[in-house]
Amino acid sequence: MDFFEVATSTPTVRRFLDRSIPESDLIKVLETANMAPSGSNAQPWEFVVVRDLEARQKIQALYQQLWGPYKETAIIRGRTKLSERAVKAIATGDEFAANLAIEPVHLLVFLDRPKMRVERGSADDLFNFGATYGSMFPAIELLMLSARALGIGSAMTTMLTSVEAETKAYFGVPELYQLIALIPLGYPDAGFNRPYRKPVMPRIHDGHWDRAWPRPAKKV
Repeated sequence: MDFFEVATSTPTVRRFLDRSIPESDLIKVLETANMAPSGSNAQPWEFVVVRDLEARQKIQALYQQLWGPYKETAIIRGRTKLSERAVKAIATGDEFAANLAIEPVHLLVFLDRPKMRVERGSADDLFNFGATYGSMFPAIELLMLSARALGIGSAMTTMLTSVEAETKAYFGVPELYQLIALIPLGYPDAGFNRPYRKPVMPRIHDGHWDRAWPRPAKKV
């Protein structure tokens, strides 16, 4: 597929078909993610590929216990009247949480902390925040884009970081690794749509914050 078509049609997919993903495609996706840049070429990512139904149900149970409080504090926020957008977000989120185990593959992404050479939570860790996590998310983005190129949908959530210890214990992950994200993968039930984004032009600055990027002249 054309790169720009892939990059502009990789939405967060929350409705998946109950259809398995070929192992060869999974390997291709992960090998592509492994080509991402990282600080000092540390490549600090580790992936746990979860395909067993019981394990996926465990992930769903963990996610569901977090989704309810999250939507109350992050979306509803004590309001009695919600916007149409908020109502849609809640409905979509409820459906995603209720059907998470259907997604045939769950990828748990972990950060190898020692490779970043800073102690988690230390002053140096806070100072190097951008370098640490900036060495992880390019791999996640490449993973999602390569999945899209193969017709596989994805969603990224950091929700499980709130129950990191329980997640790591269930999957036998050593203490020195940090949970970064959960990425369900599967075939979307409604294809791929261009996700809504605000125009970028108002957020481009021409050499100085106070200078807006010149708008192209309208054709007469």
